[in-house]
Amino acid sequence: MKKLYIIFLICALGLQSYSQSTTKDRMPVTTSSKSALAFYNEAMKYFEDVDLTKGRDLLFKSLEEDPDFFMTNYQMSLYYSWMGDFDKFMEYAGAAINCKARLSQAEELLKNAMIRLKGDLKSDVTGYGMKLIEMYPGDINAYNNLFYFQSLINDIDGELETLNKALKIAGNPAPIYNQMGYVHMSLKQNDKAEAAFDKYIELDPKNPNVYDSKGDFYMNIRNYRKAYESYMKAYMIDSDWSYEKALKAKQLYESTEGKRLE
Repeated sequence: MKKLYIIFLICALGLQSYSQSTTKDRMPVTTSSKSALAFYNEAMKYFEDVDLTKGRDLLFKSLEEDPDFFMTNYQMSLYYSWMGDFDKFMEYAGAAINCKARLSQAEELLKNAMIRLKGDLKSDVTGYGMKLIEMYPGDINAYNNLFYFQSLINDIDGELETLNKALKIAGNPAPIYNQMGYVHMSLKQNDKAEAAFDKYIELDPKNPNVYDSKGDFYMNIRNYRKAYESYMKAYMIDSDWSYEKALKAKQLYESTEGKRLE
């Protein structure tokens, strides 16, 4: 896991077309382009697996097909806020706000939230997320947006409550356990954090991020040997993952233990 709040980039992955979702219990995604929608849905799958570069690149492709695609611009603004690139956040937030398409009620709520966040990224817009959950209690995307809004104001207790509710309706609970691990870790509840990360590994063992996250847990409790081993598991699955973290864990182990880590 490369940062705590990746879950807010996850969106409902069910295929949706044009301005209406395929089921009434899912938040609609408005676009005039089927190809833009296809790129968007594929991007969300990569974000769910924490493959951020591929997810971002697919969002770029989505915007090439439909520059006025509200949800793609919205997700890009979230991506850049997470990356700490305030200028890019402002650019895509502005594009989302200025979208000319006729949006769904849910998208209008997100647009109003973005108007406030563009003025102040620390604004409390959790009310919009709560309203989304009232409207779409069975859509994980509503919970993800509320979680993101709570993260902006450091409402850790609220985040944990939202994640527990999301678990009850999630089709894929693995990413939620990942986030629960980080929230418990921030609360210094290490036993609960480890249990959540272990559940994440159990549910998605072929994903390198599960071992990257467990490595972060071991680093947090200063078990540098196990951190190294966990990061290397991630690296062995996908060589784009965790190698620098593994080297850092190895260095810390050797400097604190006074012996080489083989």
